[in-house]
Amino acid sequence: MGRKKVTYNPPAIPKDDTFANFLKYTQEKEAAAAATAAQEKAEAKAAEEARKAAGASSYSSLASGLESQLRQGLVNYNDATSQLRDYATKYNMAPPESDVARFTDIYTKELLPGRRQTGITSAYEEILGRQATSEEQQKATERFNQGYYSSVEDLRNTLYKGQEYQEKFNQSYLDNYYDTMFGKQTTDTAGKKTGQRTFKFASNLVPTMAEGTQKRSGVITPNFGESFTGTPAEIEEQQQNIRDTRQYLYSAGLTNLQGEIDKETQQLKNEGSQKLAKIQAQGGLYQQLVGTFSF
Repeated sequence: MGRKKVTYNPPAIPKDDTFANFLKYTQEKEAAAAATAAQEKAEAKAAEEARKAAGASSYSSLASGLESQLRQGLVNYNDATSQLRDYATKYNMAPPESDVARFTDIYTKELLPGRRQTGITSAYEEILGRQATSEEQQKATERFNQGYYSSVEDLRNTLYKGQEYQEKFNQSYLDNYYDTMFGKQTTDTAGKKTGQRTFKFASNLVPTMAEGTQKRSGVITPNFGESFTGTPAEIEEQQQNIRDTRQYLYSAGLTNLQGEIDKETQQLKNEGSQKLAKIQAQGGLYQQLVGTFSF
């Protein structure tokens, strides 16, 4: 009898598709992310293009508004051109050099000359109190054109430093101080300041000597009058003379009063001594009289 053949069939092993599924999931996720990124990029691009378009459409009104403000003096040339360039940069526009050049022509050819002339006129009127002569107008205009004056303020500073202003108005602290203390400077027939001032004061505030006191003292006090004209140093010297005279008169009066008091006191002392001596003499006489009697 022959051997029986045995056949072994191992159990079936299920197929492992985990990696395939992970790979598929990853690919799908990446594709979705790419699609989302592409959509976001497209949306951002569209938004940026819309922003640029809106900026470009508003540029002409901005330029027109700035031109109007420039003509009215509400904005200066530098600010107007800076705003144009900043706006173009913000919206990625081409540099607005044609409009900048137009603003430059408006400012330098139309606005600046008139404003300078107005500034020259007002500077002379406000600082010197008169109109500028034709020669002064021409000289100031030339200095603006040559760049010596960069602004009207430069012209005004020149006028402040000029001889005419210094002669008409005092700028130093010391001059202002003297004006306050002693009054404004006097002027000569040509209208130029003399450096002198007239100081007024009340002479009735200076005491006077009583009758006879001046003769006894041997000092004659001056008559200061009601005013004195001179330089500040001379006025201060005169004021010191008045103070010294006032002090002397008060001191003399007090000394004289003290002398009268001392005189009267001494007279009272003398009278008292005389009365005391008389009483003592009479007392001695009474004692002698009493001594002649014996009781």
